[in-house]
Amino acid sequence: MVITFICCNRPTDSLRVQVRCRNLADAINRDGQHRANLLDMKSFVENTSRAQRLCGESDLLVIYRYLYDSILTVVQYWQARDKKVIVDFDQAFDLLPPDSPDAPFWREGRPVEGCFNSPNHIAPPPLEQFKWGLAILDAATVGSYRLADDWARFTKIYTLPDYLNTDQYPALNQTREGEIRLGLGYRARISAAASSGLLTAIERVCRQYPQVKFVEFDQPCAGLDEWVSHLSTLNIGLAPAHDPYDMRLGSYDLLEFMISKISWLASSNAQFQSLSAYGDLVKNTAADWETALLDAVDNLEARREEAGGTAFLFALSHNLASNLTAVLQVYDAILCQ
Repeated sequence: MVITFICCNRPTDSLRVQVRCRNLADAINRDGQHRANLLDMKSFVENTSRAQRLCGESDLLVIYRYLYDSILTVVQYWQARDKKVIVDFDQAFDLLPPDSPDAPFWREGRPVEGCFNSPNHIAPPPLEQFKWGLAILDAATVGSYRLADDWARFTKIYTLPDYLNTDQYPALNQTREGEIRLGLGYRARISAAASSGLLTAIERVCRQYPQVKFVEFDQPCAGLDEWVSHLSTLNIGLAPAHDPYDMRLGSYDLLEFMISKISWLASSNAQFQSLSAYGDLVKNTAADWETALLDAVDNLEARREEAGGTAFLFALSHNLASNLTAVLQVYDAILCQ
């Protein structure tokens, strides 16, 4: 089997492209039984000689996130040449909150940096074209079961959860003398932290304990190395989820905390329920968040030991290399359908 992953070089997508495309391609090639390529979207749309070669030798083309304008034209070009083409996506484009920087792109067709764009604006908007595109594709893979349920009416959907490349997380807890550092997971929104009551709780706890610091990661275009470096400085990880968009993001933030041996608190909801044995699920009220945070701060050493035990082992079991067979079975099922 030869698989080509096709993705935009959009800076704000870089970390998720790493998880959903690059890590998969690397794992497939290391395993050696199959082969994987990476192709940038611009080359795919322009049908360059490299795109012709990689797509021509592939059994399966996996397009990450975007289906609009000339992307759909080239999809049909390769389908006419008996190639299976699918899309992989990991967020609810139809439920993007108003504060999302991507909302104007998907809903109104405003161009964004790093994506293949029409000269001025994209019409019809990418969200509508995405739905059309699903109808002509062979299938789609998504990162969570809620996404699978939402989009099943458009095409055949396969759930392909995020897996960790554990080599990318050294789990070096770089504690700072006299500080207890709290931080959000990579996909957690500051607006969700506010709406859930978490920010109010953090303010209260920081007033009671001056050594507690809430540190934000404000580099949306940063790569994996910068994110992991920030992650390794945290003592307590936070994963607030407030609206329907958040509920469809999956549990990768929690896996990152666990592989980094960081104790965590998350909003109590269905997507996190299966991981409740490895951290604390909290009702979305300021009072409940405050109680949970105070308990985590007061029992930090015990929490650190727990994070280095069964939680860490659970994260190790979600290593991509150990689960590659399950991923390849999904691709094989698509090729055989």
